[in-house]
Amino acid sequence: MSFIDWSDSEEMLSLLLEYVEDERNCAQADKRRHRFLSGLVGELSELEMRIATVPGPERVELLRSIVATVDEEYADDPVVEHLAACLVELERIDNRRGDGSVG
Repeated sequence: MSFIDWSDSEEMLSLLLEYVEDERNCAQADKRRHRFLSGLVGELSELEMRIATVPGPERVELLRSIVATVDEEYADDPVVEHLAACLVELERIDNRRGDGSVG
């Protein structure tokens, strides 16, 4: 069993991305949801590539902007709930550090 460090924003974002990719792969029959999830995978992949160099407050804002652009049609989608939970956790990490450090 591997240990997940929930205080590590990079690991947390990687797990979120993996979850969204899995959901996208399962959504082949629902073309609209598949397209929605593909867009999220693209945005989250871009954020994941940049997260190590982005200060805490900025990464929170980047994820917040992704959440804010979700079409209302998918507001109740489980993926969006996970996005929101990840955002809350990143905010908690950032507030706990209080210094805007990366990591």
